[in-house]
Amino acid sequence: MRLLILPTLTILAGGLLLASDSATVTYIGGNIADFAPNSGAILHLDNPQALELQTPLHKVQVPYGQISKAELGSVQVHSSQPEPLYKVWALPKRLVKSETRQMTVAFTDGNGQGQTMTLEMSKTSADSVLTTIERHSAKVANNAWWGDNYWKTTRNKDTWGGAGTVAQK
Repeated sequence: MRLLILPTLTILAGGLLLASDSATVTYIGGNIADFAPNSGAILHLDNPQALELQTPLHKVQVPYGQISKAELGSVQVHSSQPEPLYKVWALPKRLVKSETRQMTVAFTDGNGQGQTMTLEMSKTSADSVLTTIERHSAKVANNAWWGDNYWKTTRNKDTWGGAGTVAQK
């Protein structure tokens, strides 16, 4: 019985860590006073009202309702230093390249001043963070419907020559 408790607890703890909604990011820049450029941080997304950027010394909470813009930059591919060919154990380093993406978030703080922050994170984390922000923030949400690319609807009259709102002006 004792032998089964330790592996079970280890598996449960690992599952909880994987299920936590956080991402390791690098704060590239912005106008947040407490953060230094190019510093490492953790972005917590488990609060349904706000996202939280935390370093060992400082913490900033950004309510989703205060976010006015969130956009992704281009994908950047990083490769490790080349190893000599005789180092066979370094083969996975040669095959795997890490991809990161920058995200710029604009929001207003508690005093009503405009704030921006640019974060660099892995490509998959950036996509999931943007999806979370779009889900919680009505200002950032993309109101496009996938069917607008295939059919003529009242939402896409401007693109197919109908009398849309832009054409009427």
